Amino acid sequence: MAHQIDASHSTYIQVTVRGRIGKDVLIAAMSELMQHPEYTIKHSLWDLSGGSLGLSISDLREIVDMLRLYKPKEKSFANKSAIVVPGEMHKAVVNIFISMSKMLPFEYTVFQNAGDAKTFLLQQ
Repeated sequence: MAHQIDASHSTYIQVTVRGRIGKDVLIAAMSELMQHPEYTIKHSLWDLSGGSLGLSISDLREIVDMLRLYKPKEKSFANKSAIVVPGEMHKAVVNIFISMSKMLPFEYTVFQNAGDAKTFLLQQ
């Protein structure tokens, strides 16, 4: 399984990625998520806790460049994304991504606990 998308929650769409997580897997998951009919009205929960990130700085730049192309139709949309990772090293990689994406219309926050991530997404 490269990734799985579950939109059954009323507030967020969950994207679960397992195994080795590289740039191509993340871009494919992001593309599918952004085309989901509920994407603009639901936040995103990225569960990477069962995977291992294999991303370089160059990979992160490519992902950010891909996200720059996204132009939401609505001025206001559900732009919060909680990213759940398994450890400190993965958290550091995601924090680099977050700092690189500051100018984008998305609010990314990294967590090591799925419960905390869900609480973040449920807050208004």
